[in-house]
Amino acid sequence: MDRVLDHEPGVFLRSMFAVSAEMGALSGHLPERGLTPGVILPGSHTMQAFAQSGVLLYQLSSAPLADDEVTLVGTVKSRFLAPVVPGDQVVLDVRADRLVGRTFTFSAAVTVEGRPVAGFRGAMSRVTADAAGARPW
Repeated sequence: MDRVLDHEPGVFLRSMFAVSAEMGALSGHLPERGLTPGVILPGSHTMQAFAQSGVLLYQLSSAPLADDEVTLVGTVKSRFLAPVVPGDQVVLDVRADRLVGRTFTFSAAVTVEGRPVAGFRGAMSRVTADAAGARPW
């Protein structure tokens, strides 16, 4: 996610990111077209921006995380509708669907110049760092 365009805690967050030809697997893949088949890239960047936007909306919509808490994305359902190519500015309209206790469900409509390119639904929760498992560091 490159930036937040607008938000209302507990309701929505609108964010965007620009697709660059320099994104990992795009470099040298179909050089004349700059398109990656499937959802590898930029699909993974779109999914990452969805998760980042969801985490930010969750944190803006609830009490601050305690020092020993982390946010875990538990599930993501995705539907990719159209290719995203270098030069596109991807806009994510993320909605808070439900916030109950430590669980947050959210969804997003993803567009490029008003054209639908993807949709997501996800769920996340707050857990203590110890409950998340062994620390990798």
